[in-house]
Amino acid sequence: MKTDSLEVTAVLRDQHRQIRRAFIRAARPGRGRSQAFHHLVQLLATHEAAEEAHIHPTARRAARTATAAARVGEEKHAKELLARLYRIGPDGDGYLRGLRSLRRAVLAHAAREEREEFPVLEQLGRARRRMLGLEVKVAKELAPTRPHPRVNGELANRLAMPVLGPADRCRDLVRRRRAGA
Repeated sequence: MKTDSLEVTAVLRDQHRQIRRAFIRAARPGRGRSQAFHHLVQLLATHEAAEEAHIHPTARRAARTATAAARVGEEKHAKELLARLYRIGPDGDGYLRGLRSLRRAVLAHAAREEREEFPVLEQLGRARRRMLGLEVKVAKELAPTRPHPRVNGELANRLAMPVLGPADRCRDLVRRRRAGA
């Protein structure tokens, strides 16, 4: 089945590619590591929030309750790893070890999503696939940009987005200004 760039699986596959590349950049030594790390954090936080708010509920409603629950559990674990890594920071002791651990968890999770949930999504009508792709894109723009391990599931993410998203973006702006000063 051919998909266009707005269909949900195309949107998610593109985000998974961006995340894989961001892990590579965040592991590189040098001056750009900090910026690459913060970019990775933002990609992961917004991507997972969008999936929890839109993708896993769709899979659950398609009678894939166990699959959706497993993915949410994996995301919770990844958020905990990301929060731990965020506290360490790109210059802290154990950063690369933590980054490798997070990378393994995230890439295994993405592979399971593509194998188990994407076929369910691809069975939806074209209009619904496109709408879901747009919902994911919008949610990613509104979602928190930092790890919030206690925010899990559809309702929590939908409620957190309008509060934690802007708060995180303000903190990000302050961090960037301080880094540039």
